This record gives sequence, C-alpha cells and structure tokens, in this order.
Amino acid sequence: MTTSIHVTALDSVVNVNSLFTLAVFIGLAWNPYDPSNTLVDPNSRCAPTSKIAEDLIKFHVYSFSSFLFSSLVALAIKQAIKLSKSHTFNIHVTFRGSEFLEHVDVNKTLLRVGMVVSGAGSVAGCVFLMLALVNVVQIKVGTLACGSGHAFAAVVPLVILVPLALLIYVCVGLYAFTRFNGVDGTSNYYGPCGKHDIEKEAQKLAPCTYAAKYFRAPVSERCCTIMEKKLNNPSCLCAILQSRTVYNAGVRPEVAVTIPKRCNIAVRPVGHKCGAFPFV
Repeated sequence: MTTSIHVTALDSVVNVNSLFTLAVFIGLAWNPYDPSNTLVDPNSRCAPTSKIAEDLIKFHVYSFSSFLFSSLVALAIKQAIKLSKSHTFNIHVTFRGSEFLEHVDVNKTLLRVGMVVSGAGSVAGCVFLMLALVNVVQIKVGTLACGSGHAFAAVVPLVILVPLALLIYVCVGLYAFTRFNGVDGTSNYYGPCGKHDIEKEAQKLAPCTYAAKYFRAPVSERCCTIMEKKLNNPSCLCAILQSRTVYNAGVRPEVAVTIPKRCNIAVRPVGHKCGAFPFV
C-alpha cells in the first residue's frame, strides 16, 4: 500500500470538508428569525418555533466543528507522512532510468486509526448538516409536526439519500482497509509479491549481488536456482529489483535483467520491463 494512495485519500477528505464547511458558513450567515425567510404565516400552526431556529444554529456549529476536526486530523497525518523516514511504506522515485522504492516512516496502525477518525469526523459533519437542512426546511415551508406536505416532500429524499451515501462511503472505506494491506498496493490488493515483504524477499537474492553488478561476472548456480523460482512471478521480481535493499547493495537494474539469460533459463519473461529495462 503506497503512501501516495493515503495522501490522495486525505487530500480528498480535506477538499470535500472544505466544500461542506463553506455550506455551513453560508447557513450560519442566514437569519432564521427574519420574517422574509419563511413562507409560512406566522399565525399558522405550522409556523416554526424558536426551538427549531435554535436547533438550526446548533447543528450548523456541530457540523462545522466536525468538518474542521476531520480536516485537521487529515492534515496532521499528511504532515506526519512527509516528515517520516523509515521503511514502513514505499514511494516510487526514478533513478538512472529505473524506478526504486523510497521509504517513509509511517506506523500502519496509527495511520489507519487516524484515517478512520478523520472519516468519522466527516460522517458526523454530514449528519449534523443534514439535520440543519431539515430545520431549514421547517422554517421555510412549515414544521413536520403539523404534517406539512411540502416539508415532508423536501425532507424525505434528504433523510434517505444522505444516510445511503454515508453508508456506501463507510462500507467502501472499511472494504479498502480490509483489502489493501500488502507491502505495495500499486499492482493489486496485496502488491506484486502478495503478502510477502519486498525488502525481505530482496535479501534472498544476495547470491546474485555480484552478478547483478557486472555484465561479465559469473553467475553462481545458487543464484540461477533462486532466479528461476522468482521468474514464476515477474512482477514480484521486478519489484524486488527496484527495492531499496537492492539499490543499497549497488545492483544495476540493466545488468540484473540479463541474469536469466546468463543462467540459460529457457522459460523467462523476455521483454517484460523492470522500470526502463526489459528482460532479455
């Protein structure tokens, strides 16, 4: 799971929260006590009470607080990702024509908790904003308690569509958290090497280090055996050859992709690219 995915998700949360916060500000600027803001006769039994106006303001404030809380948490997580330096997650960078994995220090558990908390703040903000809109409708066209048909016509779609959208949002979020938990999520749910840690898999290629530095270096039988097994999943092998461990070992990707041919491995993914370099 790459941090770029998380950063994009956090950016989306902040952007959506900003739009809703603007809506809340507009709502707070509206005066519910202004007689011109209602279509209901003040002497009618459907006339809004002061409690409805008070609830309108309260729900707007609750909504604003929730969206602000969510945005601040999301921004804090983004800042933590930018300031980190360990090997918990991977970001792709380019060097010498090939992609390598750069790492940032992010505790996966804390990251997920932070994103859940931020998402919960957005959900709470949407709920309070929906309740505020219900009160806006009651002030405009009459209270629900008096059975105003116009009020019900406006409120019923609102209380159906908004909770439904929030339910979909929560379900998709939980699905993403339960599925995207591999080392590198750029290929599939668990990354090109499945649930295996790419850096640990790279350590298994240690017998090939010297042969992966020089075109004319001899390739050991042990290296050929390991390479033949890794060729069962070319995408995983490419991810390994692009890992930080391999890079630190001084391996040259353009040389590493020639090892299968130098080992005389008959079944090999000729033409399959690892960054800018195809297997030969």
